Amino acid sequence: MKRIRPMQNRGELAVMAVCVVVGFLLAAQLRGVQLAGAADATNASRLETLQSLYNDVVEERDGLTEQVGQLQSELELYRQQAASGDEGSEALKTELEQMEITAGLTDVEGPGVTVVLEDSTQANVTGDEADYLIHDNDILSVINELRSAGAEAISLNGERILATSEVRCTGAVVTVNGRRYAAPYVIFAIGDPDTLYSALTMRNGVVDILSQWGITVRVTASDQLLIPAYSGTVDYQYAKPAAPDEDGGEGVG
Repeated sequence: MKRIRPMQNRGELAVMAVCVVVGFLLAAQLRGVQLAGAADATNASRLETLQSLYNDVVEERDGLTEQVGQLQSELELYRQQAASGDEGSEALKTELEQMEITAGLTDVEGPGVTVVLEDSTQANVTGDEADYLIHDNDILSVINELRSAGAEAISLNGERILATSEVRCTGAVVTVNGRRYAAPYVIFAIGDPDTLYSALTMRNGVVDILSQWGITVRVTASDQLLIPAYSGTVDYQYAKPAAPDEDGGEGVG
């Protein structure tokens, strides 16, 4: 019987090892190609979905813009009718102006306060950077205090604040009326300047609480502020005027 030399065995083992490694690498590469193909397909589907959503939003925006134009035309017609001169029309004109102010549909001006909020510049000792940033609840605390003190109109970074306005954090910025803003946040509030100023700066008030985190809050009284009208649309899909009952009052469902 022919004897196999140890050197020959080692050579065959080396060849087999190389083949195994090459096979493993080929399989890994094939798997990577398959995963890349699946990822491309997923991305393509996601882009198609996002494009469809974008198209829907653009279409809705265009429709709402047209609706705003029609409502503004009707509003101008009501103004002209209300300004016809008789006593009843004058009362209607005054009522219409009050409703426009309440609904935020017209620019308003008057005395009040300006509030500027800026993120803290203190050294981070808690380890959480978010502790030193202004959040939506901080802004809402200021707005609610102003409303409680009798503010008749409020804006945040030029956005008129309505009953339907949202103020919420979206990452490192705050969204209001569908638009995103970063600090500093500037709030205009029209009302009695002394009352509004005192409400914010009283001891243990909202300014004191925010200052504990090093958040800068500057409150300045002003003789004249201009707050712009709400530039968006308000579309009520579910809330409708309640039908009067048989006794002439409002019905309760």
